[in-house]
Amino acid sequence: MILGYVENKAIGENLTKVLKSEQIAKYKSLSNNIILTDYLHFIWINKYGPLQSESLFDQTDLETLQFRLREDRVDAVKKLLEGFFSTAPEGIGRAQQLALELATRSRLLNDYLGKELVRQERQHKEGRLYGLFQIFRDQVFHELKLNEFADAFAQMLAYGLFLARLNSDSGPITLHNAREYVPVSFRLIRELVDFLTELEKDEYRDVRWVVEEVLSIVNGLDLPAIHEDLSFRQRKAISRKVRAFDEDEHRLFERDPFIYFYEDYLKAYDPAMRKSRGVYYTPPPIVNFIVRAVDDILKDSFGKRDGLADHRRVTVLDFACGTGTFLLEIFQRIFDNIGGSDSGRADLIMREHILKNLFGFEYLIAPYTIAHLKLSQYLTDQKHALKDDERLQVFLTNTLEPIQPQKNLLLPAVAAGVEAAQEVKEKPILVITGNPPYSGHSKNKGAWITAQIAKYREGFPELSKPAQGKWLQYDYVKFIRFAQMKMDGGEFDFINERGDVQTIKMEGVDHGIVGIITNHSWLDNPTFKGMRKSLMATFNQIYVLDLHGNAKKKELAPNGGEDQNVFDIEQGVAISLFVKGPDLERGVWHGDLWGKRLAKYQAAALATKSSIGWTHLEPGHPDWLFKPQDVNLGRKYREFWSIPTIFAPMGDPAPGIVTTHDEFAISFTRAEAQEKVRALVSTADEREARSLFRLCSQKQWSYEAAKTELPTIDLHGASTQLSYRPFDTRWTIWNSNVAVHRRERVMRHMLAENIAITTSRQAGVIGSLEFDAVMVVDRPVDFNFYRRGGEYVFPAYLLPLLESRGRNSNVRRQENFSTDFRTFLDGRYEHHYTPEEILGYIYAVLHAQTYRARYAELLRTDFPRVPFPEEAGGFETLSVLGWALVQAHLLREVPRRGLGAYQGKGGHTIEAVRYSPGEKAVSINKTQFFKPVPQDVWDFHIGGYQVLDKYLKSRKGRVLSLDEINHIGAIADCLAFTIEQMAHIDKAYRAAFPGQV
Repeated sequence: MILGYVENKAIGENLTKVLKSEQIAKYKSLSNNIILTDYLHFIWINKYGPLQSESLFDQTDLETLQFRLREDRVDAVKKLLEGFFSTAPEGIGRAQQLALELATRSRLLNDYLGKELVRQERQHKEGRLYGLFQIFRDQVFHELKLNEFADAFAQMLAYGLFLARLNSDSGPITLHNAREYVPVSFRLIRELVDFLTELEKDEYRDVRWVVEEVLSIVNGLDLPAIHEDLSFRQRKAISRKVRAFDEDEHRLFERDPFIYFYEDYLKAYDPAMRKSRGVYYTPPPIVNFIVRAVDDILKDSFGKRDGLADHRRVTVLDFACGTGTFLLEIFQRIFDNIGGSDSGRADLIMREHILKNLFGFEYLIAPYTIAHLKLSQYLTDQKHALKDDERLQVFLTNTLEPIQPQKNLLLPAVAAGVEAAQEVKEKPILVITGNPPYSGHSKNKGAWITAQIAKYREGFPELSKPAQGKWLQYDYVKFIRFAQMKMDGGEFDFINERGDVQTIKMEGVDHGIVGIITNHSWLDNPTFKGMRKSLMATFNQIYVLDLHGNAKKKELAPNGGEDQNVFDIEQGVAISLFVKGPDLERGVWHGDLWGKRLAKYQAAALATKSSIGWTHLEPGHPDWLFKPQDVNLGRKYREFWSIPTIFAPMGDPAPGIVTTHDEFAISFTRAEAQEKVRALVSTADEREARSLFRLCSQKQWSYEAAKTELPTIDLHGASTQLSYRPFDTRWTIWNSNVAVHRRERVMRHMLAENIAITTSRQAGVIGSLEFDAVMVVDRPVDFNFYRRGGEYVFPAYLLPLLESRGRNSNVRRQENFSTDFRTFLDGRYEHHYTPEEILGYIYAVLHAQTYRARYAELLRTDFPRVPFPEEAGGFETLSVLGWALVQAHLLREVPRRGLGAYQGKGGHTIEAVRYSPGEKAVSINKTQFFKPVPQDVWDFHIGGYQVLDKYLKSRKGRVLSLDEINHIGAIADCLAFTIEQMAHIDKAYRAAFPGQV
């Protein structure tokens, strides 16, 4: 057991300075009993109060030959040291405390292992640590990075030593015997723990003390208390002080004692990692509902009386196992189905079914270790401990990569596990479940799974375009595709890294179930329409329970109340049950669960599949939606003209520009934009440049190219204004070395006199409660012009390819309307309206509240479609109103009404933006403000942004210029006019379309 720490320094070293060092900070994270000394002076850091310090003598005293130690000083130092040595080492009897102690040491271990891996990669690739990394990269996850391996390996070693201590009875564990106490059934962990013998080598001497600390901690455990704290029998979470957000959550979570054990560990080890609840586990009530639903389907639809306990016909795979939360619930359900873990056939079910027919895949070592620890502990608590020749079928493998096992001497268990996992990937599996990762920036870019995702593009050529099909690369989509292939079976070809065609064979099933929880975007997002259609072809029945909680979309419950996520994430989630069976009624059913997080937990814990209020859907062309929608309204809406069809001559819709490094590429003034380029050009190397600006890290941008080419351009001529956010114009240099992705095909038309409508393909992504994704621009526009990006630009005119830059209104140009649309419009009204009149009409319709409300759900999922009235009078009235709004939004003709007048004296610096409803004032610092600003003007949103709030907060810390001050008043006036004009537009819209009122 660890009593404390002593840090020795050279005689005469400045101990006051050392007290502030990183080394002492590390010691403080480990203990509150520390001695710092230079042999003459002693400082004791303890838990009893302020620092205590004593000195034997001063360094100058050594120069005096007659110097003798003073008894009072010796006695003082003696008492200080006695206090240090008499501090009782703290034995650990709580899982929470153990988690915190292990996490602190794991973090130090991770730091060292990361540095040592880099060293071995550069200087000593024969090193054992680097050899382990290579095995994991080649056999488990091809995209594995050194720092990721160091992170996972450090966690595994800490938990591996804990596992060894749990099985060592009364004997202590050491570097040399730890492997012996890891159960034989934990073969891979046993082999990895054997790495500890390497610590005797010189290159590991700097980290040996950290591992010895872990050994001291686990050897000093109060094992009976720890066993009790992590016991699955008679859980009493409240009395044991296991943390949760509240007592009700305790009761819902107490089925799994390891949840808070690992959460506490992550909180201390990596708080950012712990924030994302669901990375390593799914809330037990949610898992419980999914597992019970699967069990009910097996019994009710497949006629398997024992449900998940049917050892002859049921096989289960958790394809994203994490810490084993789903498998634990399945174990418990199996025992429940046979009368409990004490029933006569429980032991046989465990050995003939649980250990043979239940599988888990996990590619991260740490959660894989926790899963083995948790599941084996559960079986032990149920009096069904694993024998030496038995093992859980939980494999360290990447679900989405077919990997050929390669024999190796360092970790033969890895090769054996890969081989066994590949067999599971190819054999028929009846039930697949789990909580796959949600990452949009997928690391699973292997050739095999990437090729299989193409299935979701079949019949929808637009999804092959990178901008429109990119969300199909989300990890959870790939996991769903894997599960679908497991159900279908067949041969799946792909081109491997050698350029050869390789085939993976999977044996399908006639009956099967997939029960998972994922991101809910796929239910109605147009990108996933091919996926939805494909899933309907594979599965006879699909049930989706939308748990909502989408903070990005600012979802509210139907009653207007708060809607929370069941995870600590912003993205909403949904439970999906896919059922395959040739005799089953075909259909798609949808349900909703709204409200507070705890209410959702409670509802899930009490609900059954049959008790959910399912709505039967009839998904079909063109979007195959898995959300309720008025079919007749949708059919009528799709008869309208879509924005891309109207503006077809420009080609496929294109979003705004992406600079990839706004800090460098976007400026408030022309002079600032030019100065940034000069600063980059004057740098000596890329490292210096990146110290000045947060520069693009993508392959599309090159420092060398920028350094070579930028000095040759006319900076003044290349300086271009950009619509950066609504009513917020900035400057950039129109060159690909600055603004990397300029969308030239469309944006070149905005470099001369022109007007464009911007709108969204999926307004629901923006997060506004109602449709507000429309605004006009008269210059190039940034990709994030709307909140969360994704606006598309539709110019009124197209310019010739070789047209020079500039704002010349006399250039030859052609209207950007399709022939079919122009023919329809001219024929309908027997008049040839100008592009400006047409643009005004479209702009008016998209600002009509009746239109926005009636087609709200349809506007969330695709480009707006525009209806045209029967009579020309209705068209012309709306056109005039819309064109006036266009001119106002371009700030060309704004009825001034004196709003947002600037008042107060000060330095004009935006320090904090605050709105006072009573004063109708927006303050920017303690003495200066804009007034009057009515509440509705302050609250007004465009593209998901609260316009005035966004404009001001984007300038926090900036001294406002006179132009910016005047501009704020103009915005306020414009928004007030917009509110009034939208009311006039809505009245005209109702008159033009009386059937839509």
